Amino acid sequence: MKSILEVPLLNEKYASKIPTTPSDAVMLDLEDSAPPDQKSAVRERVLQVLENRDLFGSRHVIVRVNNLATDWGRDDLEALAAYRGEIVVCYPKVETEGELNEVVGLSRANDASRGVYAMIETARAVIEMERIVRSDGLVGLHFGYVDFAADVGCQLFNAEGDDLHAGLGYARAKVAVAAAAYGLFSTGGSMVPEYKDLRKVETFVRSWADLGYTACIALSPSHLEIVNRVLQPSAAMIDRARLIRAAYEDATAKGESNAILDGKVITTPDYRNARLLLARAGQ
Repeated sequence: MKSILEVPLLNEKYASKIPTTPSDAVMLDLEDSAPPDQKSAVRERVLQVLENRDLFGSRHVIVRVNNLATDWGRDDLEALAAYRGEIVVCYPKVETEGELNEVVGLSRANDASRGVYAMIETARAVIEMERIVRSDGLVGLHFGYVDFAADVGCQLFNAEGDDLHAGLGYARAKVAVAAAAYGLFSTGGSMVPEYKDLRKVETFVRSWADLGYTACIALSPSHLEIVNRVLQPSAAMIDRARLIRAAYEDATAKGESNAILDGKVITTPDYRNARLLLARAGQ
């Protein structure tokens, strides 16, 4: 999974475009795009949409609920627990392991295999992350950089507006490292101030890939081509990884002390990186 398109359902036109979106996953939103006085109506609409599984094709389906500290979070989780289809529950603004365990328990009331995808969006969550990632049922992490910057009170974007401010580097990297350590997928976002400037969007999306993030939430359908292309290893990278894998495995099978490719030694980390790249490329 490389690309996730967030779909607000207050406007029917967004749901109608789900079957043709070029994203790997669709996120139905109960949080940011649903005004307080329409939370219940949007929840009912999400449940209606979920009943039409043909609408999603082979795409992963993610539903973002409200936080338990709100008036709607528990109702969201209980309503989704009654739904028997395959979904991932996205939980925003998680702060502690205990909180996430409660979310997992509510989400798995009728499906012990349902996964939860947690959004790291506060300073407390970054400090508690080493405990949060131990929660059974967690499948992914997202770095919610806009809410995080607001919580900390730090600068959000760099002067060029095509990457995060350096002050967010620690938290951003920690999310990627924690996800890698526990075998979780990790996501960033494509939202930059000038979101119609696709050159800046591409620079921003590439920065997530460079840090090891495996997927990206697209702010706009116009960003999906960039996300899919940048998060997918290039043909040249795939070919090189295949050569490294083949040379290393051939040398190992022959009991040779070193694997050599184009006159250079292939190390075990080189081999592991090649295998990881091929796995992410679906090879």
